[in-house]
Amino acid sequence: MTKYDLTAKVTPFLDKHLTFPILHFIKELGIYKNKDIARAELHLLNDTCMIDFALDKYTELEEEVPESLTTKRQEVIDQLGEARELELALLTILEDEEAVKKMHSLKSITEVCEQFDVTLEQVEGLVTYAKLQFECGNYSLSSELLKHYRGMTDKDAERVMNSKSVACIWGSIASLLLNRQHEEATEHIATLNEYLDNAKMAKREVLVQRTWLVHWSLFSIFTSENVPSKALDIFLHEKSLSIISLSCPHVFRYVAACLILHKRLRLALKETVWIIHLESGSYSDPITRFLVALYTDLDFDQAQLELQECRKVCKADFFLARHWEDFEENARLLIFETYCRIHQCINIDMIATKLNMTPGEAELWIVKLIQNAKLDAPIDSEKSRVVMSKAPPSVYHQVIEKTKNLSFRSTMLLSNLEKRENEKKGVLF
Repeated sequence: MTKYDLTAKVTPFLDKHLTFPILHFIKELGIYKNKDIARAELHLLNDTCMIDFALDKYTELEEEVPESLTTKRQEVIDQLGEARELELALLTILEDEEAVKKMHSLKSITEVCEQFDVTLEQVEGLVTYAKLQFECGNYSLSSELLKHYRGMTDKDAERVMNSKSVACIWGSIASLLLNRQHEEATEHIATLNEYLDNAKMAKREVLVQRTWLVHWSLFSIFTSENVPSKALDIFLHEKSLSIISLSCPHVFRYVAACLILHKRLRLALKETVWIIHLESGSYSDPITRFLVALYTDLDFDQAQLELQECRKVCKADFFLARHWEDFEENARLLIFETYCRIHQCINIDMIATKLNMTPGEAELWIVKLIQNAKLDAPIDSEKSRVVMSKAPPSVYHQVIEKTKNLSFRSTMLLSNLEKRENEKKGVLF
């Protein structure tokens, strides 16, 4: 399954703390040597303040703990103590709910400092303290501190979004994702996405930040119990697809997975598969090839073969592993729906082969599907077939089908033309 592992492609665009859950998953999967993964974790830990975690890794590797780690532990304790001492007056105020409500009702950071007898340095120092807590692995506290900081500073009308403000949003997203607060994380992803739409920075910098944002969005989309619809909308927006095409085509795996897993995306399915097909020279795997085979080539045999291989892809992927059963069920549904569109009389044995099921399993599956969808499709068990009753589409429906997503098509076409032109010139922009 290692050939389908995207860890090396995904992790360069993640904060190192977001990488640890992925490495833990890979370790549990057993496709690499445990010691190699432990050494990779230790390498990442060198730039954090999670000393106890690092000690565990040295024990796992059966190596002597370097003296510098013991020294670093004391340095971290001292840094935490000093930072907390500087912020103590403000932290005490933030523990009082009534004081926090009053603080949020004030109109500027200057009023906050005057009303509560704190300095601007203490307010700005919250960011430093939050960063230190984050590096120690205290994601919940880090998230709360940054929330209070933004509550005090964002209200100031004269305050413009600067690099520190943007860094705080990134910090909040990371803390919330690691704390599995996906709804709140998505709100910050949306804020950052909107900021990048109008940011006065070089195109290359916007590309880099958007590429990171696309990768961080994967946590909200694939690791939450209830996927925030806003996260999906941002991830599958034409701007995000353009970024994926330019700088991280491997993410098309997750674009394809979203189209399969979420039924509400059916309207955009064909248009997005068209883009995936165009980008197949840059990236393809069984998941992307499954959709291309089904919707571009109408090759049901190839789609069925790719679906079998999709199992290995999903099982080897941190984001997709827990979704395999839903993925397989929805993929079979797509095969059946597509087959029904071009066949009025469907042989159950034939469809069973396409779905990689026994005829008995296929018949039961089709019966449940017809009942749930309230389709007009009687089953003839004697002849082992399903007869689809097709109503001719209305002229209005035909017009909608022909004209929908014209803007989407135009944007992607322009993006791809620019990409090809820039490739000829040997530059990114």
